[in-house]
Formats: sequence, structure tokens, C-alpha cells
Amino acid sequence: MRIALLLACCLTLPGLVEKDTLIIYHKEIIVKGKTSVGSFECSYDSQDGGDTLVFNRPSPVNSSLHFEIPVKDFGCGNFLLNHDFRKTLKAEEYPTCAVSVDRLSKVGQQIFGTIRVRMAGTDLCLEKVSFGQREGRLRGNLQLSMDQLGLDASSRLGGLVQVNEQIDLEINLYLEPS
Repeated sequence: MRIALLLACCLTLPGLVEKDTLIIYHKEIIVKGKTSVGSFECSYDSQDGGDTLVFNRPSPVNSSLHFEIPVKDFGCGNFLLNHDFRKTLKAEEYPTCAVSVDRLSKVGQQIFGTIRVRMAGTDLCLEKVSFGQREGRLRGNLQLSMDQLGLDASSRLGGLVQVNEQIDLEINLYLEPS
């Protein structure tokens, strides 16, 4: 009788046990910025393999999601923007960028993590980054400055187009349906 009762509870109340792992099947990085003539958006998608992230674990046991991004694989919509983006990120000298997400923790419904970014030879470590979870994905937004990343926000097209100092980095981690 106890086994039947336990089985019934497990089948009728599956939401009571909090899931402590997430399986990531698709990663997307979007870099957004503004210029004096409009805005730009450059993105990178990766759908290779599944990665697992674990919540609230001590560092040695904690999982980490790390991926290298070839700068040439960012798409900005047209070849002129692609060229300017690669030049700004010093792709000749630094052909890859890297993003790591680790130390995930869940406090109530809020998810926090550490994001490490290596871009154009500059390393940043941002702690307690808030991630939103909806529509089958984790989404983290960072507001960075070109100066923080050691990038030159100079003008393009002979001084006709000025690039704003602030850029937004959006990290989307798409989750396996449970």
C-alpha cells in the first residue's frame, strides 16, 4: 500500500521536485550596438551537441559551459557590416572569441551565473549575472563598453558614421524540453 501511495504521489506531483540540471542544445550570442545612422546586430549560432549545466553545486563539482567563437562566423547582415565588425574585433590578431557560463545558482525563481568573455585579447569576468528563463531558453544580457573590451569605437566610412561606446551582449542558451 505504501508503495502504491508513493508511486501515486510521484506521478501526480512531478513539479514538487526542483530540477537541478539544464541540458543546452543550442547557443546563441548576439552583439548589439548603435551608430550615428542606426543600429547593428551581429550574431553567432551553435547547435553542436548537448551541454549540461548544474545549479547550486560547489565549484569542483559545478559544471561550466564554454565555447569558442570564430570571429569570421559572426553574421551582421551584410558584407560591409561583417567587415567592420571583424576589423573592430581585431579578427586578424584575435581570430576567436570565447564565452563561458558557470557557477549557476538558483534563488527562488531567479537564476544567476558567472560569465567570462574573451574578446579581442581582453578577458572579462562578470559575476552574479541574472538570467531570465522563458520560452525554452536561458537569457543573459550584459551592457558593456567598447573601452571595457579594449576596442576602438572610432568612426567608419571616413568619419561619416560614428559608433556609440556602449554595446549589448545577449547570451541565449536554448533548453532541451523536459
